[in-house]
Amino acid sequence: MEPQLQIALEKQNPWWMGKKFYTGIPRLRNYPLLQRYMPTPEILLILGARRAGKSTLAYQLIETLKTAPEAILFINLDEPLFQSKSEDPSFLSMLIEEYMVQHKDVQKFYIFIDEVQNYKHWVQTIKTLHDVNKQVKFVLTGSTSALLKNTAGMRISGRYFMVTIYPLTFKEFLEFSELQKPTLLQKRQAVNQYIQFGGFPRVVLEKDEFLKQDLLKNYFQTIYLKDIIFAHNVRNNKDVLDLLYFALSNVGTPFSYNKMAKLLNISADTVKEYLSHAEQSYLLHSVMKYDASVRKQIANPRKIYSVDTGLINSVSFKFSENRGRLMENLVFMTLVKDQKEVFYHKERHECDFLVREGRRIVQAIQVTVSLQDESVKKREMKGLLEAINSHNLPEGIIITETEKERFEIDGKKINVVPLYEWLEQS
Repeated sequence: MEPQLQIALEKQNPWWMGKKFYTGIPRLRNYPLLQRYMPTPEILLILGARRAGKSTLAYQLIETLKTAPEAILFINLDEPLFQSKSEDPSFLSMLIEEYMVQHKDVQKFYIFIDEVQNYKHWVQTIKTLHDVNKQVKFVLTGSTSALLKNTAGMRISGRYFMVTIYPLTFKEFLEFSELQKPTLLQKRQAVNQYIQFGGFPRVVLEKDEFLKQDLLKNYFQTIYLKDIIFAHNVRNNKDVLDLLYFALSNVGTPFSYNKMAKLLNISADTVKEYLSHAEQSYLLHSVMKYDASVRKQIANPRKIYSVDTGLINSVSFKFSENRGRLMENLVFMTLVKDQKEVFYHKERHECDFLVREGRRIVQAIQVTVSLQDESVKKREMKGLLEAINSHNLPEGIIITETEKERFEIDGKKINVVPLYEWLEQS
């Protein structure tokens, strides 16, 4: 092996030299499938937005392995030396095979490849190595769901398990903030921080609010450049930026590709393409209007939400001016992290979220800052009751900032829950 490659790998694999390595604050218990999939022969794909904690979770998995240090090979393809080899079709297979030859006595190898999408030929390389080396367990991390699109998904179909990693849940946020048994006041303050700066682990651990903002801006730039512009060879950077700023400034607002195209003075196909790239990078998530007809669902306007409210605040509107939309975004992402299938309701009136299990809608959720204003309460109740009645639900939920109440209307139970309480229960 070339000395430069050996030096790079030694830096990434400190356990070879018996050195300690940073594994961060434990999160594995919140992703039980990661450990469940480790003993299986299938490839384990760990996907999610950049800086959400994928690499740290990989190190936490490594820490759990009861095997010889040389049985574990970690390759971070963000390393500049490795990036320079991204077009070489033989590089990765040669690197791995040469390492395995050097350690012939190892019965089973655990090979972790971080940011695998940086290597152009990863699909064929991993497929071949997986098929011919039954003593190898591959764990791959990636920052784009495009990893599994089209030919990539077909080539390794049936050979992998996938887990998606997100920024911290509110429960994790409290743990990272060292709030074991917070008071009511501390919970409210924590929610404010969580909404304003989001749940990216490094941001949560940073105490300086100015640095938090800088980190979030850097994250946005990294996702925008590496996972959208460079990954898809997009030439018109300005159009992509305009679209992303518009989307992040209008979370929770129904849109159509045609209307967005007119506003931004680009084609509807271009809007659709760029939004698809942003979704594949996990920066944005879209929500369809619920309809029994799948064809109509696809044709109807969608809503867009961001993976993290901190990103919204760092690159778009001011935090205090859009509290309701930020709360709505936070509720949506909490449902997504809990692996819920989410839609929105719109007939005569609108309800923020419908949760579907199987073929049935099982929950209707409305989000608003407060119900103290009668006009707001009337509007929110109309949308919620319409959704409840449309899907024959016995009750509905209204999530507010601090208010709590239970009442009935026309035999339907309405549960008004403060955001901090709902987040703790989720």
